[in-house]
Amino acid sequence: MQQSTITLIVLAIMAVLFVTEKLPLALTSMAGAAVLVLLGIIEIPVMFSAFSSSTTVLLVSMMIIGSSLFHTGIAEKISDNIVKITGTSENGIMIGTMVSAAAISSICSGVAVVAMMLPIVIGISTRAKVSVSRQLIPLCFAASFAGNLTLVGAASNVIVSGQMKLLGIRPLTFLELGKVGLPITILGILYFITAGKSFLTPGDSSDKEYLDAFMGRDNSKKEFNRIKGYINLAILGLVLVAMAIDSEAFPMHLVAALGAMVMVLTGCIKENEAYKAVDWSTIFIVAGMSSVSKAMDSSGAAKLLSDSVVDMIGTDVNKLVVLFVVIGFTMLLTNFMMNTSTAVLLTPLFIPLALALKVNPVAIGVGICVAASSPFLTPVGSGTNTLVVKPGNLKFMDFFRPGLGVSALIIAACIVFIPLFWPL
Repeated sequence: MQQSTITLIVLAIMAVLFVTEKLPLALTSMAGAAVLVLLGIIEIPVMFSAFSSSTTVLLVSMMIIGSSLFHTGIAEKISDNIVKITGTSENGIMIGTMVSAAAISSICSGVAVVAMMLPIVIGISTRAKVSVSRQLIPLCFAASFAGNLTLVGAASNVIVSGQMKLLGIRPLTFLELGKVGLPITILGILYFITAGKSFLTPGDSSDKEYLDAFMGRDNSKKEFNRIKGYINLAILGLVLVAMAIDSEAFPMHLVAALGAMVMVLTGCIKENEAYKAVDWSTIFIVAGMSSVSKAMDSSGAAKLLSDSVVDMIGTDVNKLVVLFVVIGFTMLLTNFMMNTSTAVLLTPLFIPLALALKVNPVAIGVGICVAASSPFLTPVGSGTNTLVVKPGNLKFMDFFRPGLGVSALIIAACIVFIPLFWPL
């Protein structure tokens, strides 16, 4: 049996386990990676390489920085002020959460945004006595779909644009994606405060014990330290600015790591509290799925799927159908592969296809960008989703139910707005 087929079978079994949750998500992710190693699909170092990857460093560091906001009392102060603006209604807090996440995600990593806003959203929800778990899905989804407001909002956008240039197609400009990204962001927010709200997990399923530890409630009561609070805010501000700049000399994961270390050195969070702030189940999920993503690429499984899609489309097909298939397939794949891996794999496949079918390749590139940033059906499709699993005590269906509606909405928006701004 070919390696590509074996990899697809392993992925299918993992998908069933994700849906049924017979095993914890982290165990399923790592077990899938281990099986691929035992079957010779990937090398042993690949399975563990993700633990030292830039994504893992970014996740761990931002968890520590986020937790420090509680330990200095800043999260509580910010929460009080935001509640004065949004009120204590679920809709008001949801709007405030999503607009804030969307604005920052337009220039910053969605994972970093969710990690930074997580303690604030938890604090707001707790103060307003509304469900914590119901606010976390809108938070992580907004951080993902708002990544298409600018070219640097998601790493996959930069990859798609760069590959377009290599293929002889003009690259995307900084604000060009916003033509479709802004309508999607507005529609996404409207969806959650109307029909989408009914698909969120009922009641509050959040892990109270975990939240208490994350917010430092398991320690003796501490008075707010104004000096440490200002230091905390200053470090956070510098980290965000540096991330927005994202220079090669100071990449985001290095900036986050330095920020976390300074938080500990300045006493904004104690060393033992920093260790507690790291949710290791999230790290194992990310590491396992990173290995599976590499296996999909190296074994040819992802290419096998994409080639099947190309064969299915054929050469005599409506241009809107081509756009629909490209977006739908990319969106499906990005729920199990990293958005960057999805972009790297599919751009050099679908751009030449567009040229062969005489479809505007820029429109197809935009479609890939949007779809690669739409991992809304599973908790393992993106670090933005995985980050909220533990604090919200969320299950697979807690993502799938609202995610299905968001995915359909984004596909519809793309079919309308992409041909409008980039005629097919």
